[in-house]
Amino acid sequence: MEKRNWKRSVTLKQRMVLCLAAFFAAFALQLALNGYQARAVQQVQDDQMGNFNAISRFQGGVESSISILEAYRWENGETEEMLEKLRAACSTSNAWLWRIRFNMDGLQNVSDEQWVLYGAVETTYGSYNTLLEELEGYLTSGQDAKASQLYYNKVSVCGGYLSQYTMQLLKASILDAQTTYTEISELGERIALMQIVVVALCVALGCASGLMVMRLLTPVSQMIEASRAISRSQLDTPDIPLPKQPEIGQLAESFNRMKHSMAQQVSTLQEKNEIERELHRQKTEALELQNRMERSRLQQLRSQIDPHFLFNTLNVIQQMAGTESAYRTQALIMALSHLLRYSLMSNDEQVPLSREVRIVDEYYSIYHVRFGDRVQMQWAFSDSLDLTETMVPSFILQPIVENAFKHGIAPKEEGGRVRIRVNPLRDKGLLYISVCDNGVGIAPEQLHELQTALGSPDERWEHIGVYNVAARLRLLDPRCALKVRSHPGRGTAVSLYLPLVEPTEEEDLDDDSLVDRG
Repeated sequence: MEKRNWKRSVTLKQRMVLCLAAFFAAFALQLALNGYQARAVQQVQDDQMGNFNAISRFQGGVESSISILEAYRWENGETEEMLEKLRAACSTSNAWLWRIRFNMDGLQNVSDEQWVLYGAVETTYGSYNTLLEELEGYLTSGQDAKASQLYYNKVSVCGGYLSQYTMQLLKASILDAQTTYTEISELGERIALMQIVVVALCVALGCASGLMVMRLLTPVSQMIEASRAISRSQLDTPDIPLPKQPEIGQLAESFNRMKHSMAQQVSTLQEKNEIERELHRQKTEALELQNRMERSRLQQLRSQIDPHFLFNTLNVIQQMAGTESAYRTQALIMALSHLLRYSLMSNDEQVPLSREVRIVDEYYSIYHVRFGDRVQMQWAFSDSLDLTETMVPSFILQPIVENAFKHGIAPKEEGGRVRIRVNPLRDKGLLYISVCDNGVGIAPEQLHELQTALGSPDERWEHIGVYNVAARLRLLDPRCALKVRSHPGRGTAVSLYLPLVEPTEEEDLDDDSLVDRG
């Protein structure tokens, strides 16, 4: 037993030796940081020199442009050659002015005076460029007299101010750099002195701590064993006995408190998990209730009109139109009857896409009677899509087309066109339907309100058509979506993403399922 304890004690001592070795390695790292600090000082110096160079290059560009204008002969000079040189000088100045601002943002110590001078340089240079553009316009149009007058009255004066401000900016930058160098030098000296003191203290404390800890290995071993038990979720382990040494006694006491705290936290987490599971269950039930309420609301909206009364009335009107030989009116009433019967009496959740297309065509025929050739509608179907076999939610497309005609095309004096595209996205298992018009479009503010309302419609349901479609899509499948894009004056595009419901290969091979598409 004693031999075993001795071996364990030796192992712990070896670990302490490794800790002390790591401590002295950190000391060596501290010395390496001193070298890094020197390199950082060099980086500051390089940044300052880069700023000096940028200001000098900018000043050179400005002086070059001034010299070009001073040397130009206003009556018989080579205008194109002078303008080419002037543009090159201005291009150089533009590039270095941006570099000055970039360098100043990266410098550690930039005085308010330097920022004020930079603002003056930037503002003056903007005015200088504006005057040069006006001067170039006069020269290009052959107005040499106006160009000469502009140069002597404004350009030369502005250029002089610009050159003066630039020189002042360079002087301010040099003064700031001197201040920065002084501060860095003083800070470096203080840091070096502090590092010497800290290193000496760390060495002394490290040696003393190592000697004391090596004499107090038994409590540490007990805490290690208790920690291993805790890692195995054995939180009911006995408390660590408190040794006589104050420091280790406090450590053992803290360890015991930590163990009790962990046991309490585990118990609290278990209770919290139970509460969260109960809340999740209640939330799930609430969502299910909400879905049932929305289904009930949609059913109510679709049943607001008494279908028997409506259809009896339409039949009477249709018969009267036939009696009076108003065959066009009779066809119009028949289309309206089909449309209303489909919207109010259909209880099928899924219908063939061909029925949706027919209902939209009948709606268009009604709308075309009213507006004539001002309104047009075009279909575009994928060749791989079977309209009679592809299933879609009932009455999902007509409200979108109605909005396109009513709000997009009708307010437009010259009329417009609605294009409907239907394409299968078989890799995603979706059916894509696009309804685009070239109408008046939607204002950005109204578009934002519409998109927000479609995401979570309120209880009022003012625009029942589109909101009805959006609500049904949310209930149908999480992948379903209704997206609206619009540009004022250019039109609106509504995109529908529906589950792609097509017959399987077995169904396709079944003779009873084949439909003659004509």
